[in-house]
Amino acid sequence: MHVYEPAEDTWLALEVVRELIEANRGASLELCIDVGSGTGVLGLECGSKDVPYTLLLDVNPCAAYCSRLNAERRGMDTLLDVAQCDGLSCIRCPGRRFLVVYNTPYLPVDDGDLEGLAWSGGIREAERLARYAGSCPRLGCIVLVYSSLSGSDKEVLKTLREAGVAVERRSLHIFFEDIVVVYGCRKRGLG
Repeated sequence: MHVYEPAEDTWLALEVVRELIEANRGASLELCIDVGSGTGVLGLECGSKDVPYTLLLDVNPCAAYCSRLNAERRGMDTLLDVAQCDGLSCIRCPGRRFLVVYNTPYLPVDDGDLEGLAWSGGIREAERLARYAGSCPRLGCIVLVYSSLSGSDKEVLKTLREAGVAVERRSLHIFFEDIVVVYGCRKRGLG
């Protein structure tokens, strides 16, 4: 199985992750969860900043292994854990204030096999993560990345706003699509 190599979507998300961590210095973000970690770029950025613990999750065993190797290469393997699971299915709502990052796979693959799971998702996965994160009282911030080709993000935006997240949206037009990053932090006093 292949591991998604960082590209424009990753770099756009990385920029947002850096901004959110900087804006929340001293606001005790205690945990970063990188869903669909791939090579681990986004989660490793969290771990290299002021976030004391990072969890990298990927359904693809090759991606989980790649994330672990990249953490070891950067000397960060004691600051994080890597787990192979589908989305956030392997964890419960964290008891710590957390940042969750998900650069969703956007290909329209509906295969039930592991490789199909690793490469499909898009807006459907963003909606699923928004519902999960919004239901967790300790959600601090969220970053979701997807392609405009995967559908309308109306439900994602609605879910996050209802959860008290001050939502912002950024996009980058590339060829025939927009890479969209929806992000924000839960307003103080809500969790």
